[in-house]
Amino acid sequence: METAENTRFIYEFGKFALDPKEKTLFSDGVPLRLPAKEFETLVLLVEHNGHALTKEEMMSAIWQDAFVEESNLAKQISRLRKIFNVDGQELIETLPKHGYRFTADLHLAVSPEEGPMILERRTVKRVTFAVEDDDALALKGASRPFLTIPRIVVAALVLMIGIAGIWIWRRGSSPAIPRIGTIAVLPVRALSDDENDKILAAGLTDALITKLGGLNDTVVRPAGSVAQFADFATEPAEIGRKLDVQSVLEGTILQADGKLRFNMRLINAQTGEQIWSEKFDGAFADVFDLEDRASEMAARALVTKLSGEPAGRVTRRYTENAEAYNSYLKGRYFWNKRTEDGFEQAIGYFNDAVAKDPNYALAYSGLADCYILLGVWGTDPPNEVFPQARQAAEKALQADPQLAEAMVSLAFVEWVYGWDFEKADADFRRAIELNSNYATAHHWYSYYLVSQGRSDEAITEIKRARELEGPLTLSVNTDIGEIYSWAGRYDEAEPYLRDVLKIAPEYSVAHHVLGINLLKQNRIREAIAEAETARRLEPEPRVLAVLGYAYAIAGESEKARAIINDLNTLGRQKYVSRFSVGIVHAGLGETDDAFKCLEDSYNERSDTMAILSIYPLFDNLRTDHRFVDLEQRVGYSR
Repeated sequence: METAENTRFIYEFGKFALDPKEKTLFSDGVPLRLPAKEFETLVLLVEHNGHALTKEEMMSAIWQDAFVEESNLAKQISRLRKIFNVDGQELIETLPKHGYRFTADLHLAVSPEEGPMILERRTVKRVTFAVEDDDALALKGASRPFLTIPRIVVAALVLMIGIAGIWIWRRGSSPAIPRIGTIAVLPVRALSDDENDKILAAGLTDALITKLGGLNDTVVRPAGSVAQFADFATEPAEIGRKLDVQSVLEGTILQADGKLRFNMRLINAQTGEQIWSEKFDGAFADVFDLEDRASEMAARALVTKLSGEPAGRVTRRYTENAEAYNSYLKGRYFWNKRTEDGFEQAIGYFNDAVAKDPNYALAYSGLADCYILLGVWGTDPPNEVFPQARQAAEKALQADPQLAEAMVSLAFVEWVYGWDFEKADADFRRAIELNSNYATAHHWYSYYLVSQGRSDEAITEIKRARELEGPLTLSVNTDIGEIYSWAGRYDEAEPYLRDVLKIAPEYSVAHHVLGINLLKQNRIREAIAEAETARRLEPEPRVLAVLGYAYAIAGESEKARAIINDLNTLGRQKYVSRFSVGIVHAGLGETDDAFKCLEDSYNERSDTMAILSIYPLFDNLRTDHRFVDLEQRVGYSR
């Protein structure tokens, strides 16, 4: 087994302390001398604390150059248990028919010694990288803060990308590693409860997904697809199978006194076998200098496989300003909470990032997405947030014209707010050209297409989004049902929505969309039941509107008018689109009131006007000349 030098870290758990460099385990400060293989077994378990290791993984790591029986490993585990189980602790968990897992409340202490930074690689082909902490590196950073979150993230991220890049480059030629075109990057796990460590871990995960996602021949599941596994209760290989990928990349990170330990391993999702693992120990004065060296390494690894723009997307740094990067990381952390409060906090951090670096394209793109979702969710008035979204997307593209994420954001704003359908179509297509594996581009483009009556193309795009996001993403599976509904193909829509609710019975959006679908099939009582469930789970305006419409056409006008009162009361407290109130009036047959609400929606440039032409619950208004006039003013032509 290749054992990385460790002049920095001592693992502490309970009364025990493990010093890998000195090959010593301490109990209450008293050294315990363990046989070599027993010690290697313990180090392997501790370094993967909280993660399951198969027996095959452990045996190949501990006895790399010899064939041994499984009983040898069992003996090592048995001896270690005698040491750790004296106080009734069960630190080594047996996983039947699988392997073992070390489960300790682990802390990291830093030894006072200084030495080189070592990056260890354990794989089917042995490669060891070492970067000496030389005079030039130390001198350049001597006057700067020793180690900060952005500096750690940049170094660890580039090293991760370089490692992954090497693997991607070599995968086609190495018989030991099968060609793998789909990867899920699991949320990097912080091994402490420190908020900064969690921000660091979230930033690493997000950045790695984004950068590796720029490789056109590799499909990387987006953050939304893997977020549901953030509690780490499911084994990585099982997650990979659920996400329908060939491999899973997982990592852990731990900081102590300005030092960093980062572990990463790539797992074959079909067999559960570990393809390779990496360990990174670092302490250095100027991580940006180190990043330059690591970027060159990654670029050299990828140059044979990639050239031009794809290679540039993997190795590019979007800012040299550590403080700007720190703010950006925090922005992404709060953005991923996907809540109104999270978006507001993210906007503050993204604005801080661009204030420190006015050419920071990724931070501008983050701003655009925050403003877009605040508008789409109906949280803020559209004429306030969409202009800000457009401005942010345009600034992102000024800084980087090749940034697909910003191009998609701009296309979306041009569609739902600018009502410039021709430009929106061109920008959506350009975004897909820039990054054909960007799931959101296909996802949002499908809605644009169905709004234009191009339903077959829309269905193709939403299904492509599903291929990229994976089979378990609730939102995209629900949206397939909604696209079919908006295309008038109600029978085809229903199975998708029912399947989502089998997996997630409490998913409000699926109940809401199914309610609309059932209304169009004249299954009124079933529709009311679905709409009432959606209101119980998430009583937002659009949900209330559909329930009010269902009550109205069921002849329960008093309940429908109560919904209108609820919407009007809510509208005095925060923004509520008049489009929602108009839906209920349409159900009641109150045509003049419905058109007054739609006119208000037009004047406030509600994003819902972009779907006016195909929204299913306005069918009884379509022959009215006022509806035709509204369509023409928005930009639709019949």
